[in-house]
Amino acid sequence: MNVIVVVCNSVHLGFLGAYGNAWIETPNLDRLAAEGVVFDHHFPENLTTLPTRRSWWTGRYTFPDEERGWTALGPDELILPDRLWDRGVRTALISDVPLLREVGLGYGRGFDDVVWVRGSGYDPLIPPGDRRAKGIRLEDEPGLRLPPDDDESRDRWKQRWEQFLRNRAALDTSKEENTGVARTVRAAIDWLERRGGEKDEFLLWLDLFSPHGPWDPPQPYRDQYATEEPDEFEAGEEGDLVEEAGDEEEIDIEEVPVLLDVPAGAVGEVLDEAELFRLRRTYAGTVTLVDRWLGELFDALRRMGRMEDTLVVFTSDQGEPLGEHGYVRRFRPWLYEELVHTPLIVRMPGGKHGGIRRQAIVQTVDLLPTIMAALGVPAGKDDDPPLHGHDILPLIRGEQTKVRDYACMGMDVEEFAIRTHHWHYILPLVSDPEEPRSSELYRKPEDRWDQNNVIEQFADSADQLELTLRRFVEALGRDAIEDVPGLRDAARLGGG
Repeated sequence: MNVIVVVCNSVHLGFLGAYGNAWIETPNLDRLAAEGVVFDHHFPENLTTLPTRRSWWTGRYTFPDEERGWTALGPDELILPDRLWDRGVRTALISDVPLLREVGLGYGRGFDDVVWVRGSGYDPLIPPGDRRAKGIRLEDEPGLRLPPDDDESRDRWKQRWEQFLRNRAALDTSKEENTGVARTVRAAIDWLERRGGEKDEFLLWLDLFSPHGPWDPPQPYRDQYATEEPDEFEAGEEGDLVEEAGDEEEIDIEEVPVLLDVPAGAVGEVLDEAELFRLRRTYAGTVTLVDRWLGELFDALRRMGRMEDTLVVFTSDQGEPLGEHGYVRRFRPWLYEELVHTPLIVRMPGGKHGGIRRQAIVQTVDLLPTIMAALGVPAGKDDDPPLHGHDILPLIRGEQTKVRDYACMGMDVEEFAIRTHHWHYILPLVSDPEEPRSSELYRKPEDRWDQNNVIEQFADSADQLELTLRRFVEALGRDAIEDVPGLRDAARLGGG
């Protein structure tokens, strides 16, 4: 068996057909879901971009450890390609994620083949003064609006957006085939085709920056959803995001200028409500662009016969806050549903077990042991760091119904959370005096997008969840999470 992992950066779960969206076109991922197994409860353990890849590649929880967050991979960290290098498995990393390529971080280490596709986002590909970007001026792009003069982040965003504009001009990304996702998928197909008749097993890790911002899809994707009627991202009484009567009558989305990128911040400060609605539509177009090029990859795999001998995984490192709690992007380490609930679709070779959904709670740490099991590689040697994750192939085959009772997670060691089928409990560790935070509790599944904090009504459940979370963190310090008792029946405590 071979393994191909397709990772996208910042996928909002509510924008995928396989997870309930009815108006955004994602036919290729829909087909993958129909032929594969969809996990409805998949969560990171440490957010965001770099910490999640550490989770994937080490199979270990690190969210309480400041030194193992948005930091370089340490020489003592045994990662996925290290575990496979002497097992007859060819490994490849193909990516256009500029954050992984930054000097000194080490996120390309260990793979037999590494292909960096340059120029996505704020990648420092085209330097100032390069003739390929001659005449480019930030003030000529209305889709990029700088923060006010007195904002301390203004210079940083100015540099980022000038870099983005230079890259865009030099690469001519107004043509679909020149976008980062298109070039990266083509690089993956080229790698697969070059393998030809080679018989050794392989792991291909395809790491795509899209649909992470800046959201600058070419036409027709940029305006594809500008006139769509439904707006599924306003919270109804039960917390689900549904169309609110009157919103579309008050705001003519088609007339709102496109914002290609915005600084992380609050709605009403970095953008207004009308711009937020339009930004969601541009993001939706970017999701459809990604799906279109994933279709190219899947078609190539079928043409090569690889869908019969390859395990294909689709997932994302994080969600994308788009105003559900009054802010956009990762403005705060607030562990709400739109950020922490991520897709996971696994297609077995030949589509075996396809078309089913699993309700087990799974996490990013489970991917490494699952890949190793699929490749027939032992979990590790006696002196290797123990894996915290679980092989989820038995879940796929229906041999098990769960691998854990709850998911624990964190971000920047500033906020922790614990998620069960019935509850989502958020524990702030650091509180901004200007925006005080206290613990929050949300009922699942009825309050999908965490809109109705019920901690006062279900204080006993909140206490039990916090105790379990703190015990889990303490056990991580001893590297002994197997000793943590399971969560007592919190569903009973709150009538979940």
